[in-house]
Amino acid sequence: MRQNALPASAVAELTTGTVSVDLDAIGHNVGILRERTRSAHLMAVVKGNAYGHGLLETARTALAAGADWLGTAQLSEALALRRAGITAPILAWLYLATTSGGAMAEAVGNDVDISLGSPAQLEVVAGIASGLGRTAFIHLELDSGLSRGGARREDWPALVAAARAAELSGSVTVRGVWTHLAWADVPAHPANTAAVAEFEEAVREAFDAGLAPTLRHVASSANILARPEFHFDMVRAGLAMYGLSPAEHMDPADYGLRPALSVTAPVVLVKHVPAGTGVSYEHRAITHESRYLGLIPLGYADGIPKGISGSSVVMVGGQRVPVIGKVCMDQFMVDLGHETSVRVGETALLFGDPAAGAASADDWGAAINSHGDEVINRIAPRLQRVYTHGR
Repeated sequence: MRQNALPASAVAELTTGTVSVDLDAIGHNVGILRERTRSAHLMAVVKGNAYGHGLLETARTALAAGADWLGTAQLSEALALRRAGITAPILAWLYLATTSGGAMAEAVGNDVDISLGSPAQLEVVAGIASGLGRTAFIHLELDSGLSRGGARREDWPALVAAARAAELSGSVTVRGVWTHLAWADVPAHPANTAAVAEFEEAVREAFDAGLAPTLRHVASSANILARPEFHFDMVRAGLAMYGLSPAEHMDPADYGLRPALSVTAPVVLVKHVPAGTGVSYEHRAITHESRYLGLIPLGYADGIPKGISGSSVVMVGGQRVPVIGKVCMDQFMVDLGHETSVRVGETALLFGDPAAGAASADDWGAAINSHGDEVINRIAPRLQRVYTHGR
C-alpha cells in the first residue's frame, strides 16, 4: 500500500476547511431582485447568520446594493445588527414573549420592529414599550395556512382589535401586515392564490378597524421571481439573494443569480489501496479494483451530511469525484480513480459556482433528498470565513 503524505507539522497547518463568501455576488443578486420587484421596499433576510454567509458582512452588502430592510428570526440577530451600528429598519419574528423584558426591551428600545401573532404577544410588547416610554413598531402576522407563527383567520379580528386599542394608547404603531405562504416554494400552486386572497381580506379588516399599516408583505424568493402580483409594498429576499434555488424547478442562473458561497478544503492524504479494500466505518464501500483515495479533513462536525456518500460532488484536480464510504466526524474519503495526478495539499472544492464546474449547494441538497439551504446552514462555525469581491 503506497501513500503520499506531508510531514505531520505541514499537514497540521492544512487541516482546515474554508468558507469563501463572494460579497459581490450577494450585491449582484440583490440588484437583480430589486429590478424584478414592483414593491417599494426589499427586505434582505439575514437569519441564521445570513444562511451561513455571515450576518454583518451580508447585511451591510445587501443594504449597499439596494435592500432597505433587514429580516431576522431571532431577536439576538437583530440586536447584533444594532450593536454593530446598523440603523436600517429590521423586523424580527421569533421570540419568547415574557414580561421580564430582557432582549425584547432592548429590541424595542433600539427600534427593532416586532412581529406579533396573538393578543398575548401584543400585551407583552405593548407593556414593555409603555414601561420604556416608547412606541413599539409592530407587524401583525396572519397564519394563511403554514400553521406556524401568526393568527389564524378566525383569531384575526381579536388580534386586530387588540392592536388598535394598543395603538390608541400610544404603546404601539402597526407598521405592517404580513404572511408567509405554505406553498412559498411552489409559486404556481393554487393554494397560494387562495392564501393571498385571504390575506387581502385580512388587510381590509385591519383598515376597517382603524389601523393604517404602510407595509403589506407576502412574497419570499420564489414569488419575487415568479409572482409579481404578490409583491405588495415589500418583498422578502432569502435564498435567491444568496444565489440558491428557491424552488426545485428554478435554476438561479436562469435569472442571472450567482451563488455567493463556496467551501474548500485541502487533500491531506493520498493513498493507493488494492481491490477488496473496505473504506471507512462498517466497510459500506469496498473497492472492486485498485484505487487512489483522497482524505478530506471535514466531516459531519463541520456540516458534511452523511447522506452525501456515493455522490460525485467534490471537485479535485479539475474533475468531480465521488465521496466513498461513510462520512466521519472530522473527515471523509473521495475516490480519485485507478490513476491520479492529485497530490497532498491540492484544493478540493466541495461546492461553489456551477459556472466553474463545481457542484452547487443545491446539487448537494438534491443528493441527500433535501435542499441547498439545509446544506449551507449546516456549515460549522469552526470553518474559517473568508470574504472576497468577485470571482
